[in-house]
Parts: sequence; structure tokens; C-alpha cells
Amino acid sequence: MRSKSKTIPVLAAAVLLLIVAVFGYVQADDDKKMPVRILFKNNGGKVIFSHLVHHRDYAIDCAKCHHDRESVAVGKDDEALACGSCHPNEFDESYIEGHMDSFPDETYCVRCHHTEYGEVIFDHDAHTDYADDCYDCHHGEEIEPEPQKCANCHKGEDSEDLVSMRVAGHESCRTCHEDMFHQGLSSCKSCHVAVDMTQYEGDYTSCNDCHETETRELVLPRMNAFHDQCMSCHEEMGAGPYGPDNCNQCHISR
Repeated sequence: MRSKSKTIPVLAAAVLLLIVAVFGYVQADDDKKMPVRILFKNNGGKVIFSHLVHHRDYAIDCAKCHHDRESVAVGKDDEALACGSCHPNEFDESYIEGHMDSFPDETYCVRCHHTEYGEVIFDHDAHTDYADDCYDCHHGEEIEPEPQKCANCHKGEDSEDLVSMRVAGHESCRTCHEDMFHQGLSSCKSCHVAVDMTQYEGDYTSCNDCHETETRELVLPRMNAFHDQCMSCHEEMGAGPYGPDNCNQCHISR
């Protein structure tokens, strides 16, 4: 029978090896959060980007490329966002539905969904002095024999029979306040109370509800973002490909 003196060192060695293996596994998992290389699929040819070389060998701060950051990432819970979190390959329904899962928490939402408006500043008594009668703002007697609150009929969304409260209110107000509407977004605070976005927990208004610009033009697609970011940096440093004839230095021919 093997003596206890021989068994104890064997067990101790086995425990030590187990601890080292577990530590190595966890450590490797943490290291994976900073990719060594990234493969980008592109119609012009795949691009292999050496993330580690740019960060470690060229000593480029995370904040230089990841403009969602103001400083260098210092810990495993302080990583920069992946570019695809904000810059989609295609700004389609799939991206719109899934992009919120790309962010660590809801504090990132306000970087794009920058303003929501709550209560409307409206002095009804003052308007009774401005108007000739109630029907300057309310529907005629054929629709509502007695003026009532707009929200009694108009709701948050359009229906088959009625436009939303937002559209109805804007159309009604515009008849007298065309000058405010010509000012564009700068006039919203004249009527609406801006919400404190750091405490906001509601649904976000669609971009097109406020911006007349096509949504796809408000957020650069991933290819345009990379071209602007990479090529401008290379040109600034006077190194690497950045000219119109240097495509094949990044893109692998198909």
C-alpha cells in the first residue's frame, strides 16, 4: 500500500495543476476581449485588420479609433465598443431591432437618441384671447358640436380614421405659428419641455419623426466609417494605405 507520505505530494500537485488550469482558462477568456485580428467581409474583398499590432506595437490609444471613449480602456469591464454597435453593414430592420443588444447598458442610448420631449407648454386661457372663437383651433360644429380635449379622440399613434395626437397638434398649431415651424428643430423647446435623458426610461422616438434627413445618412454605414477613420489616420501619419490606388493593400482579391 502506498504510504500517506507519497500520496499527499501527489494530491497537492494535482490541486496546484487544477488551479493553474482554471486561472489560465479565465485569463485566456479575458484576453479574447481584445481581438488579435478582425476579419471584415466586404464586396470589394475581405479585409484582415491587425487589431493587436495597431494597439500594442503602434501604441494607438483605444480612444483614437473608438470615439465612443474619452480615455484608454483600463480594465476588463471598461472595453471600447465594437464598431458594429453603432455602424451597421446595412441600416435595415434587422439592425434596428437588434442594435440595442450591442451596448453594455442603456446609458449609451442617449448618444444617438439625444432628445425626447415631454410635457407641452400651452396656455389655453391666453389662446382664448388670441383666437376669434374656439373653432379657430378646434374642429367645426359638424365634427364636434362642443369643443373638447384633442386627446379625447387623437391618441399616440395614427389609426385608420384619425391621425395621431402629435400630427393633429402640429397641424393645428402650424396654422397660426408657421414662423416657429420654419425654424425647424430649434423651435421645439418653445413648446415642449425637454426630458432629462440621463433618467429616461421610455421608448425612443424614431429618427425620422424629427430629422428630415434619411436615417441611413445620419449614421455612417460600417464601410464608410472604416474608410474615413483608417484612411484619414494613415494620411495624417504618412504611413500605410490611404490613397485611391491602395485598395489592394487592405482588401484581399476575390
